[in-house]
Amino acid sequence: MAAPIETVSFYVLNLCAPCGCACRYCLLGSCKEAGGVDYDRGKRLARRLIAWEKEGGAFRMRYRPFYYVGYCAEYPQLTDTIAFNRENGWDGARFLQCNGIAVRSREETDRFLRELKAAGVEQVDTTFYGARDFHDDFAARRGDYDFMLLFAARAAALGLRCEPTVPVMKGNLTQLPALLETLEAIPIGSVHCFLPNHRGRGALMEAERITADDYRSLPERVKAALNLSRHKTQAEWLADGPLPECTGRHLVVSLREDNIDMLERMSCEEIVAYVEKLDDDYYAAIPSLNELAAMYGDDTNRKLYQVRDLYWMWQRRYRGEYGVPPRDASDERYCCAIRS
Repeated sequence: MAAPIETVSFYVLNLCAPCGCACRYCLLGSCKEAGGVDYDRGKRLARRLIAWEKEGGAFRMRYRPFYYVGYCAEYPQLTDTIAFNRENGWDGARFLQCNGIAVRSREETDRFLRELKAAGVEQVDTTFYGARDFHDDFAARRGDYDFMLLFAARAAALGLRCEPTVPVMKGNLTQLPALLETLEAIPIGSVHCFLPNHRGRGALMEAERITADDYRSLPERVKAALNLSRHKTQAEWLADGPLPECTGRHLVVSLREDNIDMLERMSCEEIVAYVEKLDDDYYAAIPSLNELAAMYGDDTNRKLYQVRDLYWMWQRRYRGEYGVPPRDASDERYCCAIRS
């Protein structure tokens, strides 16, 4: 059985804005189509939950809730969402992920960025996957690389911080030095490299995960942009003793056409209890992290992971073998909890 767990936060997710890309690595599994519910209907439920939390209804939680609209920041009410979250104390109102927005001309891009800045956004983020053709193929959109470069350059010129992120994978290792040189020449803020985690479409990219030897072969400028403080090889995690079990969970109240009527009828306490029970039932049906490690751990595996990646990977394998539980607890398109 899993270790005792504490609910430390929740947020309301409304996937009502389709993304212009369908990146091979996508935590939400975007397919260029919208899900979610009507924006205003979602906001009303989010407003009720956030007001309840502010009044002390969620006194156990350590972090403030917020309302997140996805799959991307391309929808008419974007500035309203920014204002709503600032009003309710969410720091993310100053930061905006801009992958997948509509391709714009320079003039249109400047207008969009000025609107963001006027709304209070201070930092925008874009993701680059490699050289132009590799990036466009990875993002499933021709012209995406050039537009993201334009977007980053114009953001910097207009006084917004732009700190691009770059996933490090076997398929783009040789492209990274030139990519970082291109980005740093804009000029922009820091470039942050990362290893894709085993969630969403990241679960399908295990063959792309780099090894410790791959990391050692990287140029120093790439290593300097890649924070691996929470990563070890699977062999090292297993050799270092019991793996750290999760102690906290972040609830995701994901709004969908098939649950919105039910959620609107519930009290705020009932909504939180409902998502907690989904999470409790899921983890009651699978072995604990260390039990999964005993079943599936590979002490010859030299690929680099965070411990949560191993947990998600082994859960996926267990579900595939036993068919229980059928759903994926890390799939934020449905009400769930992300454990940490």
